[in-house]
Amino acid sequence: YLEKMGVKLIEGEMRPERPDDRFTMIHGFFEHVRAGLARHQELMQAAEQDALEDLGGLARRAYRRDLRPEEKASLQELYRTLRKQGQDVEGSIRGVFTAILMSPDFCYRFQETPSGPGVYELSSDALASRLSYFLWSSIPDEPLLVAAEADSLKDDSVLVSQTRRMLKDPRIDAFAREFLGQWLRYRDYLAKDPINAEAFPGYSDQLREAMFAEPVHLAVHLIREDRPITDLLNSDTTFVNGVLAQHYGGDIAAQYARQSNAWAESFRRRGLPIAGNPDEIWHPVSGLLDAGRGGLFGMGVILTKNSSGERTSPVKRGFWTVHHLLGQHFPPPPADVPELPTAEKVATKTIRELIAEHTENARCAMCHTHFDSLGMALEGFDPIGRARTKDLAGRPIDDVAKFPSGETGQGIPGLIEYVEKHRRQDFVRHFCRKFLGYALGRSVVLSDQPLLDEMETALAKNDYRFSTLFETVVLSPQFRKQRGRDFVTQAP
Repeated sequence: YLEKMGVKLIEGEMRPERPDDRFTMIHGFFEHVRAGLARHQELMQAAEQDALEDLGGLARRAYRRDLRPEEKASLQELYRTLRKQGQDVEGSIRGVFTAILMSPDFCYRFQETPSGPGVYELSSDALASRLSYFLWSSIPDEPLLVAAEADSLKDDSVLVSQTRRMLKDPRIDAFAREFLGQWLRYRDYLAKDPINAEAFPGYSDQLREAMFAEPVHLAVHLIREDRPITDLLNSDTTFVNGVLAQHYGGDIAAQYARQSNAWAESFRRRGLPIAGNPDEIWHPVSGLLDAGRGGLFGMGVILTKNSSGERTSPVKRGFWTVHHLLGQHFPPPPADVPELPTAEKVATKTIRELIAEHTENARCAMCHTHFDSLGMALEGFDPIGRARTKDLAGRPIDDVAKFPSGETGQGIPGLIEYVEKHRRQDFVRHFCRKFLGYALGRSVVLSDQPLLDEMETALAKNDYRFSTLFETVVLSPQFRKQRGRDFVTQAP
């Protein structure tokens, strides 16, 4: 550049033959560049140790425990190896980061099983992970890791304190989503929707996502407010966003509109811009029983997941109620059972008449008598969960049901009354089994029965509140201990 500008240098030196502003400008520019590169190198070297320490902290969270000395040494050795191979500081850090994410300690959940025939306490690290995955479906946060490192989770009061803290955290929505979705068999609804969407204008992806989220919003509310688990059956309140409120219609839509307007007005009064789309905000609405809904029974995702193509399915809805919600078991249906029509519009008879014919076979009737009537009580809602008085062919709806108890009830309020009066304990008992199995990540076995009995007793003494269930389980031997590798179950 000096040569192009006509600047002559002293032979063998980087100095002009005589003072020159062009030399000062060009040489000064490159001196500035060289100083910047040197400074960058200094900063990277100074940050190198900090970056390695940060990677150690990342590995601690990823592995959900303190790193062993040899693990720390291994990560540092990998970094040094990458540097020797010509990687720069940032590239070497990325390499170690990749190794952490590829480690089995991050990719898998496992705990070492001690040798011996006894029953042993979980390590504090394993207990922290079990608690975190139970409540949040994710890794422990910093306070939980600190408690584990201090070995204080073995103290009942500390374990309960951590549990209560985590139940108040927004991440508890993962428990509501995963537990309810798995237990009540709607977790795959978005991927395996049984409805022919083309037959129902307005049945959009936004509506489906809102229907899927509704049980989570209600369950999180019940957990945070420490409400009874039986509110899942009979709650007169739910949560809706704009698209779901319009789908349900009536007073639910009117309530939502009032709350949405009040929410927007609160921003205007404070001179603040409205944050986001008001229709995407969830608000509580009440009066479900008066609207013919209530609890889980009236939720769109439950009604829709248990429909078929272009018609309702009292059989599926009734079976869902007695099997998945109440825990009653039945043998599989005969292989030669004829299929019902896939659409109400083309059916020549009402669904009640078709089911009556369907169950004339004694082999079918012996099971269907236990659940068909419960499904008929839900006929006031179409295949996508909208309230209706006529089916899709224009025939009047009959949602009066004669329950197995011999009593008659109408619609969801009648079904709720029947379950509360005759099957409440079935619901509580089945809820406890599913809850414990989810907490432990395994099937419930015979030796868990004393704990299940304890859970039911504690619930009955404490108004069936959610906190009682959580605390009883996390303090149990099943949650805090494990069998040794050589454990043998004793004969009765």
